[in-house]
Amino acid sequence: MADQFLSLTDRQQLAKTLSNVYDLKMGPAARAAFLETAGLGRFVPAVNLAAEAPRTLAAELVTKLEPFGMLPAIPSQPQYHALGALVDYVRQLSDTPATDARLMAEMMVRYQLIADPLYLDRLKSEYQLDVQPVRQTDPALSPPTDPPAPADEPAFEPVVGDQSELELIVNSEDNFIDIDMLAGAIYTAQAVGRIELPKGRAHGTGFLIGPDLMLTNYHVFKNKDVLTSAVVRFDYHANADGAITKGRVFEFQPDFYVGSPDKELDFALVKIKGEPLADRKLQPGDEDLGYLELLRRGRHRGYLLLAPREIVEHERVNIIQHPNGNPQKVVLTQNYVLANMSADRVHYLADTLPGSSGSPVLNRYWEVIALHHSGGAHPPQKANNNLQKVLKGLYKFNEGIPIRAIMPKIERYLPQ
Repeated sequence: MADQFLSLTDRQQLAKTLSNVYDLKMGPAARAAFLETAGLGRFVPAVNLAAEAPRTLAAELVTKLEPFGMLPAIPSQPQYHALGALVDYVRQLSDTPATDARLMAEMMVRYQLIADPLYLDRLKSEYQLDVQPVRQTDPALSPPTDPPAPADEPAFEPVVGDQSELELIVNSEDNFIDIDMLAGAIYTAQAVGRIELPKGRAHGTGFLIGPDLMLTNYHVFKNKDVLTSAVVRFDYHANADGAITKGRVFEFQPDFYVGSPDKELDFALVKIKGEPLADRKLQPGDEDLGYLELLRRGRHRGYLLLAPREIVEHERVNIIQHPNGNPQKVVLTQNYVLANMSADRVHYLADTLPGSSGSPVLNRYWEVIALHHSGGAHPPQKANNNLQKVLKGLYKFNEGIPIRAIMPKIERYLPQ
């Protein structure tokens, strides 16, 4: 165990700042999901997630994480100190105020909470920090720091058609995708299924938010009477040759239904007979593994994590779906939020089709931040310039229901 190292002032300030994180103001399910996504799942059983006051839980987290030390045993975060994993995760959340993000960056640099000099230099540059470190980490944990020396590429003369046509397909978003993002897509897809009503007829998409708990749209399931005729089909996808797998079919429990009409929050919470991902349950020691390693081991939490995030303009989103009822698809690029979310709606550009209703809208951590609902059904309360262009028909846009709006209605049913 490492010694405590935060100054008393920083310890108190950090606990105060963490207590303002929206997830920690929610119940135990949201708090557990928050820690898991931060790569700190091993600490979930060690803290009192039922603490009434967020400040109490925040102080306990700091007390537990500060002396723990580095996390070299976690493949996805080998350079992080346990406290650094939490601090840096909070720093990057879309709803963290700029002043709090700067404070988090200062702590990362001052206490060297990640063993990556280049990363710390980027933080200093981004936040214009003049902070001297008061502790050092083991240099052996640092990734390679030598600058790359790629081979010279041969010159060539590009052959293009009309320049204006070329500009239409080139934009500011690059298509470089980290391998862990690809792994996250495959991992997440296991918990997304095609809803059929009746069996064999595609009706929508749904996703697991508990071992046997599925979230979809109200306009997919308007009441529990339809559950006796409906099924959900998991692992329904096409292989590299285009051959379509049969998938695995599960029925619904007819006596459980929680919903909100489509003009309101448009969600339906239902239960499945059995646990679709039971054969992939996490084993002891799996809680902190990254997506790539979980895939290698054939493990899965059994459901997706909900995140009641503030969703902001230009944030990237991904949707795993069954468009037109076809085998599962995901689009990983050119998807982004058009305007800051309202209390109950968020708008984004993304490729979807009928049959995508009820799909999870995911952020870069593969947390579910919204429930996909429709294409342009309701204008937002405040439309910015980007959205005005959309409403004039220049772009196709989509609408989702923020998890922040849905969470209070369903949290008591979620895994604790």
